[in-house]
Amino acid sequence: MSALAARIAKQQAAAGGLGSHQKAVKYLGQDFEKLRQQCLDAGVLFKDPEFPACPSALGHKDLGPQSPQTQGIVWKRPPELCANPQFIVGGATRTDICQGSLGDCWLLAALASLTLNQELLHRVVPRGQDFQQNYAGIFHFQFWQYGEWVEVVVDDRLPSKDGELLFLHSETGNEFWGALLEKAYAKLNGSYEALTGGSTVEGFEDLTGGISEYYDLKKPPARLFQIIQKALRAGSLLACSIHVSSAAEAGAEVTTRHKLVKSHAYSVTGVIEVDFRGRPEKLIRLRNPWGEVEWTGAWSDDAPEWNDIDPRQKEELDRRAEDGEFWMSFLDFLGQFSRLEICNLSPDSLSSEELHKWNLVLFNGRWTRGSSAGGCANFPGKVGGQVAGAHLPYLLELPR
Repeated sequence: MSALAARIAKQQAAAGGLGSHQKAVKYLGQDFEKLRQQCLDAGVLFKDPEFPACPSALGHKDLGPQSPQTQGIVWKRPPELCANPQFIVGGATRTDICQGSLGDCWLLAALASLTLNQELLHRVVPRGQDFQQNYAGIFHFQFWQYGEWVEVVVDDRLPSKDGELLFLHSETGNEFWGALLEKAYAKLNGSYEALTGGSTVEGFEDLTGGISEYYDLKKPPARLFQIIQKALRAGSLLACSIHVSSAAEAGAEVTTRHKLVKSHAYSVTGVIEVDFRGRPEKLIRLRNPWGEVEWTGAWSDDAPEWNDIDPRQKEELDRRAEDGEFWMSFLDFLGQFSRLEICNLSPDSLSSEELHKWNLVLFNGRWTRGSSAGGCANFPGKVGGQVAGAHLPYLLELPR
């Protein structure tokens, strides 16, 4: 088929709804319903020929076959890892997302934020999947890629070591939607190792198709707290990070005096204003995707500040659990963090109380050397969703 014919065919398919959430493009031509039914009819569990459970799925360098990190890895299905595997337990929540030994905190922070918007979550994680009814070892997820929704199919063989999941896992240990989604995203990107190091904005956009904006927290706008408040109400996804201050800190696990990790993505999960000693105090809630290692300064778990607010609010807000989630004052947030990323799910402005309706126009083009062929998001000349010339720092922290 000529390039012109292929372009016309794609335009006709798009006009018929192909690429929409309701009619996602089948990645590598794999149809979930057909493949599952074939397995059920044959009485076998699905084995994905396009992303087999073998060393190449892990990676080629740090996770390559000769790497010490990959020694002893066994691919196991959830029923082989625990007695009662569940796809989702009691609704998907941010505590389901705990980082393993893969440096993809940028993706996990975006995924934890996604759980705050259940409607959007179920675009990415289709309903009706479990390990009981019609279980055939096959699952599917949807991601936004280059202007269209793409459905990715995976089998449920997951890398494990000593009977435990090696990468993303849930707090409960028997909930597997997050681990399977991570595998589907690894398949889309070529391997698990391809997910090491990235920008949370990439994760936001691939999970939502949204439009991202960035704030330098060393030069914040005066109404930033209200902007964050409005963004969370609108269901936008938010994350933040701390830049490393020297070349020696790059690629190392550097923690501040109050246990904040540099070059590491945190989800922003809430804001509130409380009455503190007769004056208003703005607070912001963050989550470390590790599921542990929390801020130890003012307003941290069990900090004395909690004793000087309304007891009912204290009981509601101060969870006192080592789950990676914590509160801090908004002023401390501005002082400690370097960058805030917001992925908006509609083009309405977040900087004003008024809604400004935009017209959204999508142009299907091509990569052009020296113009739009920027490659990864931190390439200085990339355009198309990013500002040309902007340098987007990647988060390269050590995995847990």
